[in-house]
Amino acid sequence: MDLTQLRTFVAVAQEGRLTRAAERLHISQPAASAHIRTLEAELEVQLFARTNRGLELTPAGRRLAESAERVLGSAVELTSLARSLRGSLAGRLDLGSNADPVLNRLGPLMIWLRDHQPLIELNLEVRSSLATRQGVRAGELDGGFLLGSGVDKGLLALSLATLEYRIAGPHAWAARMREADWKELAVLPWIVTAPGTSNAEMRDQLFRSRGLEIDAAIEVNNDLLVRTLISDGVGIGLVRRDLAEEGERQGHFGLAPIGLATTSLLFVFAQARRDDPLLQALSDGIRAVWGLPAPA
Repeated sequence: MDLTQLRTFVAVAQEGRLTRAAERLHISQPAASAHIRTLEAELEVQLFARTNRGLELTPAGRRLAESAERVLGSAVELTSLARSLRGSLAGRLDLGSNADPVLNRLGPLMIWLRDHQPLIELNLEVRSSLATRQGVRAGELDGGFLLGSGVDKGLLALSLATLEYRIAGPHAWAARMREADWKELAVLPWIVTAPGTSNAEMRDQLFRSRGLEIDAAIEVNNDLLVRTLISDGVGIGLVRRDLAEEGERQGHFGLAPIGLATTSLLFVFAQARRDDPLLQALSDGIRAVWGLPAPA
């Protein structure tokens, strides 16, 4: 058994599909499958059962997945402790980020690091907020920028900004969007993201709180695809307020006057690594760029 096999196991457990887990880990599907087979042989336990929906954890696999996450967390904590004992601020951090580097202020952050910590190297991966959260929990990522109303147990977060989202539809539907009530909006075709994402949380804020279910026509994995498909006339969805109102001015969107949802932009990392000097230095840079107060 090695940590690579455990990371693959946890990723497949979280994704439910071998292909998605392999893409997330930047390995081939045959390699991911081999990791699972090897781990099953070593543990002498069947970890997954195939279903029409993909791979589902067996009862034994579910118990072992929880243990595997703890093992990976301990390995990350060990590396972090060793780094603090070295007293070195040279190293690499792997971060997840959504597809909007301007929103995350990545440019100013890079400049701050270049000026203050030139030996810290950042590797950035574009991921959805859900995939970033999962990657940090599994130890694949050192931290990440994501959207959400809160953080999982075992994670810490820097709250960077509160974001507002509006309900947007194609420009050709502008009059319909202006006149629609909640029930009429719910039955229009929606472009959605997966359960557990911030977009899904905000839809629940607006519709489930009113006892309504939306008509999910197509599921995508990031907000850029939501905006593109709305503009192309496929359906409606939630769009960040500044982008939605700019899109309306440019003739891409029609906006509903009702419905304003909020979420938070966060930077998250594992609680076990709060004393990691590289993450402390990165957090200093994030605070400086966002004008946040120093920690107490």
